[in-house]
Amino acid sequence: MGAANFRLAIISSNFLRKTLLQRHLIWNFVQRDLKTRYVGSFMGLFWAVIHPLVLLVSYTFVFSVIFEVRPALKTIDNFAIFAFCGMLPWLYFQDTVVRSCTSVVDQSHLIRKTLFPSEILPITVAISNLATHLVGFGILLIVLAGFGVLGWVSLLIPAYLFLLLLLAVGLGWLVASLQVFLRDTAQVLSVLMVFWFWFTPIFYQVEHVPTPYRSAIQLNPLTHVVEGYRKILLENSLPDPYSFLLLLLFSLAVFGFGGFVFRNTKREFVDVL
Repeated sequence: MGAANFRLAIISSNFLRKTLLQRHLIWNFVQRDLKTRYVGSFMGLFWAVIHPLVLLVSYTFVFSVIFEVRPALKTIDNFAIFAFCGMLPWLYFQDTVVRSCTSVVDQSHLIRKTLFPSEILPITVAISNLATHLVGFGILLIVLAGFGVLGWVSLLIPAYLFLLLLLAVGLGWLVASLQVFLRDTAQVLSVLMVFWFWFTPIFYQVEHVPTPYRSAIQLNPLTHVVEGYRKILLENSLPDPYSFLLLLLFSLAVFGFGGFVFRNTKREFVDVL
């Protein structure tokens, strides 16, 4: 067992090292992806500002004006900000995983004709999506600064964002490889994401979940991301170390497993595509 684990670790490290050597190619694909999504449209990159801004305005009107919901937080009682803070990491995760699922199939013309490092495709999607996420995050920071709740603890957010990226890339590798062989994977994933969304505490707090179901919510890695974002940004306090450790273990496990599956299936891509 020890020898097998050591061999697996060596294989995984070699796979990661070879992937990192493709950083220039990754950056080129990120630029191409951003240009495809924004360049040529009338509003261009400004759409990355409009989407989260419309989301924030919509939440404010629905939850703060119509329903007049208030979160149980000491620092801020605006439910729209509460929901927006949880929605931002979820949208980044969802869009990255869903787009990664079809990334290999969509680029089949490259994989069939050249020795193309297909493992960079989910990474490209994850990095490209950071642009939209950071724009929305910037809007959130401006709003929180206006409420006067920002503190030095907000500097810890990059740690959560990095683990969220590892989680999204790992799952992206897994579903991308499955999509090559099972074309229903994208449809199953879209259904799964609906359930995953409601099992993530975006519109509610974990402590409000009935005790019998709370442990299941805690097994969701996105729960720890959302709770971490809110703890740092809305409550201006340090995140729970146990929660952060669970997220770290989840992210590394999914990243490693996804990379392992992708590495061992990519050699069959050409035959199937």
